[in-house]
Amino acid sequence: MEDILIWFCRRNIIPCAIFKDGTGYEVNPLFKNFLTITDTNTKEKIKLLVEESRSKPTATLNFLMDKCGIWQTLTAFSIQQKNSIYTILLLEPNPNLVEHAATFFQAMPISPVMIVNKKVEILFCNKPEFDRFEQMHPQQWENIKKMIQKASKNNSIVQDDIIINNELYKIIVIPEYDDFLVVFKDITSQRLAEERYKQLRLFGLHFSLVEKIMNVLSEEKTDLRKIGRIIYEETRKVVPIDTFYLALVDGEFVVIEYGINQGKEITGLKIKRGYTGLSNYVIDKGEFTYIPNTKTVRLDPYKPKAIVPGETNKIWSYVGIPLKLGSKIVGAISFQKLGSRAFTESHLALFELIGREIAVAMKMKSLFDELETQRLRYKEIAMKDSLTGCYTRYYFMEYFERFQGIIERKGGQICFVMIDVNNFKHINDSYGHVIGDAVLREVGKSLLKSVRKMDLVVRYGGDEFLLMLPYVDVDKGNQIAERISRKIQNLKITGFDERLSVSFGVSIFDGSRTLEEVLKIADKNMYKMKKGERP
Repeated sequence: MEDILIWFCRRNIIPCAIFKDGTGYEVNPLFKNFLTITDTNTKEKIKLLVEESRSKPTATLNFLMDKCGIWQTLTAFSIQQKNSIYTILLLEPNPNLVEHAATFFQAMPISPVMIVNKKVEILFCNKPEFDRFEQMHPQQWENIKKMIQKASKNNSIVQDDIIINNELYKIIVIPEYDDFLVVFKDITSQRLAEERYKQLRLFGLHFSLVEKIMNVLSEEKTDLRKIGRIIYEETRKVVPIDTFYLALVDGEFVVIEYGINQGKEITGLKIKRGYTGLSNYVIDKGEFTYIPNTKTVRLDPYKPKAIVPGETNKIWSYVGIPLKLGSKIVGAISFQKLGSRAFTESHLALFELIGREIAVAMKMKSLFDELETQRLRYKEIAMKDSLTGCYTRYYFMEYFERFQGIIERKGGQICFVMIDVNNFKHINDSYGHVIGDAVLREVGKSLLKSVRKMDLVVRYGGDEFLLMLPYVDVDKGNQIAERISRKIQNLKITGFDERLSVSFGVSIFDGSRTLEEVLKIADKNMYKMKKGERP
């Protein structure tokens, strides 16, 4: 991100300054010129704007400097990357000046004007240097002659833009009687102002996209389809595009996660991997690709693929950007427009920035997905005992609290059965811990198979297990425990040649006692059974 910002600032298209952690970092000459004529009050406002922007990353802050000036508004954006905050200051031109530039320039000193006859002979010129125009600029003069011939044939005004001495002029040929007025209107400044305004809009779009993509990434589940739709909807506000898609490689296909083709959604469309479709070329080459005319390009053996029948017969401007996850190419995004050379250098720069933002989003999505997998894994570990598959005491307490509320609101009871493997120390000492673990594992499996789905089997600690049986009374609880006890006695465990037995104790929770008191009763009853007493 730092390199991108510095690159943009140094292009010297818009007065721009970059602050890193509130201090000056990069200032282009246009902004330096602005600072030399800036009063103390404005400089103080710049400092305050930087501080305010640093406290509101991704927000856009504006300061109106001069309603009547060429540069009207100071705009600030801040982006946090790693441990630093980068603040970008831009000078925005007066939009009214740009909008009414033609009228504004008409009010300036008179433009060069020629009067030319039908033989294209100069009859009058108000600027002496234009009197020898034919000799000094023969190629441009040929273009003007063609304009005059066209105006004569159609008896209408003809206009075109011509570069003369690195300056851009709008040539206007006006038929009048038998002659022609040729007006040379210098539009270099107008075009520059328009380009600067467009650059500002594109740069503003970039920061808007960053903010919106980050918002999507902050959601619980990252949705690439949603990111694709945001990019399309925001980009087409300032860039003419007929087709856009974000596609990922999925086995033998390139699958469009989100796409629009001439107003119709093409999400889900599959393109077979191989040499069909320009996206396969972009993915295989792994490079930013701009094709100004799809009819004249040759990328053998790759062939363009029509999304709609007949589209390959038309001329398209195509941009393809590979999506990288680490060193691996995982997909591509594409911006397309009908017609040749439909995208400007500014558009291409924006597309490249967007491609980088999506790559960042992909990396973050991969990281979030991995973290979510780990979170679920550790949640499972926290919920289930890895040896027996029974629930842990941690999960039991969480589950009981939810069920306790139901019991208190609607009535009912919970039967708790505390179960302990008899002589388990003897088993470990005589057969070893491997057999001891096998005994616990088989007891746990037997308990899980012996209860209802709504019941909970908990490994309470060591060789102790706890059954939580909602809406079961004492008699039914004792019956269940007796049945489980007989079942455990019949277990066959490899390497263990003794008969297993368990002791159990039953108690009831109905809200009249605390959980701790109820479990103590079950534990006490279990130890009575161990001693040969009946509770």
